Amino acid sequence: MTPPTASNIAKTPSSASLDTDVRSCACKPSEECADCYDPSADEKAKAQAQAQAQARASMASKAYNGGSSNNDDDDGCDHRYGRDSWFAWAVVFAGCIQGMITLGASRAHGVYQEYYVLNEFATSPTASISWIGSLQNTLLNLCGVLVGILSQFVDSRVLSAGGSVVMGLAFVLASFSTQLWQLALTQGALYGAAASFPYILGVTVPMQWVGRNRGFALAVVYMGSGLGGMWISLLTRTCIESLGRQWSQRILGCIMVVLGVGLSPLIIARTPRAEGRQAEGGPRAEEQAAAAAAGVTARPARRTALDFSVVAERRFQLIALASFFAMGPNTIPYLLMPTYVADVLKETSRLGSSLVTIINVSGIFGRFAAGMLSDRFGPVNMLLLWVLLAAFSQLGIWLPFASVPAVIASAALFGVTGASIVGMLLNALSRLYGVRRITYISGLVYMTYAVSSLLVAQTASLMLDTVGHGIDYTWPIVYEGLLLVAAFFVLLALRLRISRRLAFKV
Repeated sequence: MTPPTASNIAKTPSSASLDTDVRSCACKPSEECADCYDPSADEKAKAQAQAQAQARASMASKAYNGGSSNNDDDDGCDHRYGRDSWFAWAVVFAGCIQGMITLGASRAHGVYQEYYVLNEFATSPTASISWIGSLQNTLLNLCGVLVGILSQFVDSRVLSAGGSVVMGLAFVLASFSTQLWQLALTQGALYGAAASFPYILGVTVPMQWVGRNRGFALAVVYMGSGLGGMWISLLTRTCIESLGRQWSQRILGCIMVVLGVGLSPLIIARTPRAEGRQAEGGPRAEEQAAAAAAGVTARPARRTALDFSVVAERRFQLIALASFFAMGPNTIPYLLMPTYVADVLKETSRLGSSLVTIINVSGIFGRFAAGMLSDRFGPVNMLLLWVLLAAFSQLGIWLPFASVPAVIASAALFGVTGASIVGMLLNALSRLYGVRRITYISGLVYMTYAVSSLLVAQTASLMLDTVGHGIDYTWPIVYEGLLLVAAFFVLLALRLRISRRLAFKV
């Protein structure tokens, strides 16, 4: 056997401590000879070094993924059905229906907005009427943090069912309202706050069940909002013309209660197991074993209702800022296009409701395309393209061409791109932070969306009333498009911060 030397023996951090135990000669620490070489001690040192490296890698991976595990077979969650099972897709279907009666109904509010502006409250300022839709959309997202906190302690099925009952009741109460402030409280604030529960849980809980095709699953969930916006717009228009505004709200409120409560039993969150019930060989068990082998004490995971440590991270700040710029303009075409065709193009109100339908129908295809492309190329990469195309639909098509074909093309392109942004943001959050606390973390991002929705919608309406004198839509369109351009540059900064490689999937 060739005597080992300093050049052919791997040094480890603990090799110095082993020297006093294994040396039987007067060699210096930097020298080895055949008499003082102990193979078993060398193997022990190597094993300890490997354990330390594994512990560091595990902790680094856990930090990068926001405390989540990428192991789809055992994610440390307590339920008899696994990820990507048939039951997982049943949860996705339930989330799709919940999105249909919550976000879909909010997307169809443009029909009510048009009716209020042109008929019931024709003498009131547009900015005052838009408070109904603004409060609705703002609280729909702003209450996401409350939903995330309560979901850590209350059964998600109970939260979803309770919210469904209250939001249906809100529409029934709105049917008895005759003043703008009454509609703002019922159809706006009460509905938005209540609908936040089935909406937020309906889009985040399915993400805990699907691992391999998460982008596609999100497309299915958000397809519900497109389908809902489509048939609810048609139902609302038909009921208003035949039965009146009041009965249209009562019918829609009853539908919300029946569908929401009926499907809430499927909104089952995959809650983390208690520490002592972790499956053998699971992610937490592997981390503890690696830490023990490395001589490191693993700290037990703590669950707190309010944890704002994620807010200090730069990547979270960037994605929240992108949400602020991208999601605020998301409601403008739904609210202004129906009145634009009547005020500027002098077309019938039926074309206005048809534009809302076009946005929702094209949004169905856009969400599927965005979901599949996000699974292949990464949600952040696709967000860059989708936001840029959404800006072009407003600044490049709607703004310069005041014609029916142009506004139809703008509505279709915006439906494909703009309507998909919220789902892609959620997918990006799951990739960056995992799915264990996705309901809570997404609720924090939705706060920026809520504030932006309120500010942008009200500012656009104020521009229309003051600068545009109620008929010139130029500055509201420019305002919306520039916000989308700002979102593009913020997302570009996030993408470059994660990786500067062009082909990197993120």
